[in-house]
Amino acid sequence: MARRLTAILVADMVGYSRLMAADEAGTLERLRSIRTELVDPAIATHDGRIVKLMGDGMLAVFDSVIGAVSAAAEVQKAIREREAARPPDKRIAFRIGIHLGDIIVEDDDVYGEGVNMAARLEAEAPAGGICLSEDAWRQVKGKVDLTFEDLGERQLKNLKGRYRVYAVDLDPARLSPEAFEALTGERLELPDKPSVAVLPFQNMSGDPEQEFFADGMAEDILTTLSKIRDLVVMARNSTFVYKDRAVDIRQVGRDLGVRYVLEGSVRKGGNRVRITAQLIDAQTGDHVWAERYDRTIEDIFEVQDEITREIVVALSVKLTQGEEARVWADRAGNFATWEFLVRALAEQLKFTTEANRESQRLSRRVLDTEPDNPVANITLGWALSIGARYGFVEDAKAALDEADSRAARLIELYPEDGDGYALMSSVQLTRGHHDDAIASGERAVELAPSIANNHGALALTLYYSGRFEESLARIRKAMRLSPYFPDWFLVPLGEGYRGTGQLEKAREVFEYFAARAPDSLLSQTRLTCVHVELGNLDKARVTAETVQSLAPGFTALGFVAQLPLKLQAEREKFAAGLRAAGLPA
Repeated sequence: MARRLTAILVADMVGYSRLMAADEAGTLERLRSIRTELVDPAIATHDGRIVKLMGDGMLAVFDSVIGAVSAAAEVQKAIREREAARPPDKRIAFRIGIHLGDIIVEDDDVYGEGVNMAARLEAEAPAGGICLSEDAWRQVKGKVDLTFEDLGERQLKNLKGRYRVYAVDLDPARLSPEAFEALTGERLELPDKPSVAVLPFQNMSGDPEQEFFADGMAEDILTTLSKIRDLVVMARNSTFVYKDRAVDIRQVGRDLGVRYVLEGSVRKGGNRVRITAQLIDAQTGDHVWAERYDRTIEDIFEVQDEITREIVVALSVKLTQGEEARVWADRAGNFATWEFLVRALAEQLKFTTEANRESQRLSRRVLDTEPDNPVANITLGWALSIGARYGFVEDAKAALDEADSRAARLIELYPEDGDGYALMSSVQLTRGHHDDAIASGERAVELAPSIANNHGALALTLYYSGRFEESLARIRKAMRLSPYFPDWFLVPLGEGYRGTGQLEKAREVFEYFAARAPDSLLSQTRLTCVHVELGNLDKARVTAETVQSLAPGFTALGFVAQLPLKLQAEREKFAAGLRAAGLPA
């Protein structure tokens, strides 16, 4: 027996028994094709070796973790593309786990704790996903053109202790700058005003627990800059795709269509923190401004404000006295409060029932002692409003009532800030008060014109109100502020095209949406209706099958009833399209 350190990859097919029971010969043929045409070439290209096949899975080893991760990402993307046209319950998908560890080599087989760890990581991955151990993640961080999500510490089956797990982000939204031009028909050019992207700050502490601290620092600076009328600031969705990646600043500028890029790092130890920041001209690569701050934790907000001031001065943006007072108003609370709110926002962005509840819990913990803390009120209000609209809360009416009161209080305390109006607009739309929702949404973007999500939310409200041309113009503005836009931006974009009679463009948008989010009723129902309106009934029936597989009890009237559509004609048109594709009434 020989021992050596190596990168181990374990893959397992999802739903193998179910697919074999439904179509044994067809499943085996598709699996063979995937292995010979996709898996084997990817492994060979990245210097890997398949040790053994286990019917519905395999074990492979690589000379480097970079090779293992690159091969895994290549395989998962290729399989996703090949299987996209099939209904979700008939697709072949794999889970993959990767670990860097010690193995025992005996003849042509391998054993050991490293193999066990990779197998346990595979079980943690979602269908079509990849999970890495912390040891593997450290080897690839910043060295591959991929982003990673910290899933926290997990108890892995049959292993003692808890282990930190990372997931590879395979979201096809990473190609969205190209999609922006293809879907909107507009060029991603530099805006007339000074434009800046705030990249995620690097965590230099060597402690993964401090990732939230570095992320929160960048997010706060980005949020503050977004409130300045004379700046165009890229949204978080677009800048955080560069997290843990080695980037070319000039390429970032081209990707996002900005002139300036802010990057920085945070090193925290005990009560001390060192923050570095530099503003770079993305067209020339020259440094416009750079600074280093050595402070205590208590000075953290002062440092953020100082960085923001320096950027504004460097970009020669003139502030009115009112804007300056609003941007650098004294922050309520302390570092502990700020920490809770950063975690609350992170939970909210996961968009699940459990995470929504955790976001509410963390926000309320701050509000118990600081009832007028603005960020805590915003975070809680959005969690309640989103929870009511998407069923994350048990009592939707109570949740909306509280979100309403939180929004009203924010507007009372901070009438020149757009956050309260944006939250109020969401509540009003969910209640079906369309005109009021539009007025609140317009006020939000007037006060904070660089916040992409506010423009997107207003576009969605305009669509549900039947004002399609205005919705289309507004969502293009939102996408310009966030070329790496979130999936839900595609709803007002596609519906804007559909409502203005541009059915081929609507089809293109919703096909792209369905490829990005194949398991989303938002994408599949709309694609079904567009196919019907274009006369493509065969394609409509295929997407209708996908809808039924995603929601077995689906009915056209039941689905349309929960949409906040203002026009009865639009409700009837939507429901008729779904029924024409064969879905139950």
